[in-house]
Amino acid sequence: MLTRSSSMLQRLGLALRLAGRRLRRRRAGGQAGTTTLEWALLLAAIGIPSFALMMIALNIMVEHYRMLSLVNSLPFP
Repeated sequence: MLTRSSSMLQRLGLALRLAGRRLRRRRAGGQAGTTTLEWALLLAAIGIPSFALMMIALNIMVEHYRMLSLVNSLPFP
């Protein structure tokens, strides 16, 4: 059983090495992939800060709702 799993791991390692070589060959074609990289960088530059702002806004709204719920639960004076 141990040799079977180790042979599977060896085949997986070989497949990963071959895939890495193919990827390196494909990238070595000059400008291939620069557009994808630019889009990924733009997404990171716009997406990550906007996600952080949305989380901050959500936290503010939750706290405001908690405050209103507390005030509404108080008895009349």
